Amino acid sequence: MKFRFDITKKMPASRANVIANYLDLEHLDMHSGLGDCEVLSETERCACFTLVSRVGPFRVRNLHYYEFRPPDTIVNAVRSPIGPMIVTSTVREIGSGTPDVTCEVDVSTEIDLPRALYAFRRPLERLLRRTNRVILDEDNAIFERRRRLLGNAVNDYLRKDQYLLFKDAFRASLETVEMPHSRRREQLAAILKREGFIA
Repeated sequence: MKFRFDITKKMPASRANVIANYLDLEHLDMHSGLGDCEVLSETERCACFTLVSRVGPFRVRNLHYYEFRPPDTIVNAVRSPIGPMIVTSTVREIGSGTPDVTCEVDVSTEIDLPRALYAFRRPLERLLRRTNRVILDEDNAIFERRRRLLGNAVNDYLRKDQYLLFKDAFRASLETVEMPHSRRREQLAAILKREGFIA
């Protein structure tokens, strides 16, 4: 039986930093409730990995199917003991181009609960929200440290020796977003002309 809830998270970082944080699996060991991540496969914008999560008193290894939808959305389909879960996170940047840029992340969680667990959906939601708050607090501490040291730069994520899921797609999303609107329009017109859609 399907059950859904939404969370809006506030993060003291640029959209690029928030997305990079989602794609940086190496930092997961910095979280008190996450660890032991193993990437099983990765394509240009999708990956499959296992991850141990602590939710309340339970430690479970979940299978994650992770997709980056540039420039601002992560879809995480999780095979978990409480049922299949789809978590969609969409990042909105506030104060773009200023040193005080922040983001709001709209997180929509949908769980297909077994009938026996459906009666416990509200306590499960509270447990998942509490777990999310702990991870958010830890991520925000990371963002604050990064901002003090690096400002809003993300170049360190793009270094050759840095492992980041979908690094090429992430780099391309930065170039697309940072390109002036008129330049993107010119490029699109050139492609359409080359392909014969316009004269």
